[in-house]
Amino acid sequence: MTDPMTQQTIRQFTGHVSRQLHAMAGATIAASAAQSAALGRACMHISAENSGGAFDAASEIAQMDQLQTDLLGWCDRDATAITEFVALREAGDELAGQQFLCHSPAEISRLALEAGQRVQAFRPLVNHQVRDDLEMALTLLAGAARAAMLLLDSNLRHWPEPALLEQFEPVIDRLLREIGALKPVQRLR
Repeated sequence: MTDPMTQQTIRQFTGHVSRQLHAMAGATIAASAAQSAALGRACMHISAENSGGAFDAASEIAQMDQLQTDLLGWCDRDATAITEFVALREAGDELAGQQFLCHSPAEISRLALEAGQRVQAFRPLVNHQVRDDLEMALTLLAGAARAAMLLLDSNLRHWPEPALLEQFEPVIDRLLREIGALKPVQRLR
């Protein structure tokens, strides 16, 4: 068994993704979202440290830590998803494999959205030194949420099974609404 994707260096991960015979979109999106959440978390931590005790962001920071961990877990899961899908298909349970390949990007999008919502809500507390960085984190998280939603939509286009559409079309509708509620700035000046 190979090491989880998240145990590799960024250089190794990037090289691995670029050499595959299948696109590793889900794992790539999850890794990107985890890094974006880390940037948002750093802005929260820096802001709290520089607030002179005006506020405590420990709870928000802990939530961001959990979101990063969850996103990295999905990166590792999604990195092996095609192998699992093929095994399920060969065992005669293709629908279960398709469901996993739809559930994965839905969950990655949901986690990126939650991190983005937390970053967006933190705006009033952000320290001026990292205000722009917080906006970049929000922009990256919104992009990751959208990319994961598009991966889900792509999977449903490839597999227009009624059971999958019934299960995941409402998920796409919800994700689109929540992505639209994220409001990254268009410019910093």
